[in-house]
Amino acid sequence: EELEPYVTTIRTQHEDIIRNANMRQEFTANVSHELKTPLTSISGYSELIENGIATGDDVQRFAKEIHKSSNRLLTLINDIIRLSELDVTTEDIMEELDIGEMAANSVEMLQMAAEKHQVRISFSGEKQMVMANRQMMDELIYNLCDNAIKYNKDGGAVTVRVTEEEDQVVVSVEDTGIGISEGQQDRVF
Repeated sequence: EELEPYVTTIRTQHEDIIRNANMRQEFTANVSHELKTPLTSISGYSELIENGIATGDDVQRFAKEIHKSSNRLLTLINDIIRLSELDVTTEDIMEELDIGEMAANSVEMLQMAAEKHQVRISFSGEKQMVMANRQMMDELIYNLCDNAIKYNKDGGAVTVRVTEEEDQVVVSVEDTGIGISEGQQDRVF
């Protein structure tokens, strides 16, 4: 009877270890597949160019596909690095941040990308303080804005707002050019 709580604890820990090992194995299989797809595309298109099979307009189209696939790879690798950092970090560094300033900075940094895609990007809001991890919030806001630009259409618009609603700070990124009458809106609380 005295050992029963210890046995239960050891059994639970063992089950957790097995469950975590299975999750890591599944994650590794998924990541391998996700990395292989763009690499296969890059390899195939570059081989066609290298062997002179692709000419004229095809070369430009293939180069564009290679560029798109390499960007996908970079995104996946950055996500993996971020996950590994979360795995190692035992506690998130939280600090008081002006989310309005962060959103305005993201809009400013993405101005040229928006012009390149013929998309208008604007910001409205004011100073709103929140407790958060700076790097994670920067990445989150930047990625939402960047995706709203990338997946927009020519002449579209992206509106970034920072407001306070019912004692919560709300960051909204609205894409009004994707062909949906009301647009697409992502919100971060």
